[in-house]
Amino acid sequence: MRVLTFLLITLIVLINAVQSMRYDKEIYEALLDDLKREYVERELANRVLAKRQLRAINVDAGEQRVRRASEKKSYPRNCYFSPIQCLFTRN
Repeated sequence: MRVLTFLLITLIVLINAVQSMRYDKEIYEALLDDLKREYVERELANRVLAKRQLRAINVDAGEQRVRRASEKKSYPRNCYFSPIQCLFTRN
């Protein structure tokens, strides 16, 4: 009878241990998924930041280029929509 009681108690303890291991495994898997998601989000944020910095560098480099003659022209405020009309109204 003692052996049967011992086996029954051992079985109950093992069942509880297995259930707690399953619960711990689920928790660790959820934590791992959160870490993976955070890593992906950080990588995406770093890529976006790198693209923005690259664009800023390209814009700065673009300002240093030699301008064409057509880009150097400037018209008074009222001539933007009609440069031909502006030719007749210049002083």
